[in-house]
Amino acid sequence: MSHVYAPGPGDLLPPFAGHPHDPRAPEQDDDATAEVINDVRYWLNLAHVAALNADLPKARKHLEEAKATLDELLEPAA
Repeated sequence: MSHVYAPGPGDLLPPFAGHPHDPRAPEQDDDATAEVINDVRYWLNLAHVAALNADLPKARKHLEEAKATLDELLEPAA
């Protein structure tokens, strides 16, 4: 029998590894800001590619979509 140390799961993963049903998981935040920022970044990237391809009408359409998405986030709550 060899007494050489071999790493196990406890050495590779922290006690909380992010499983959604783990009671130690952080509370879900209902704030959509990060998701909206990702959506705006997506539309801006599409507009950039369209502009590089000299497709300015499509670039403008993507920029308008990015603006609408951002305006939706920033509109005052009624």
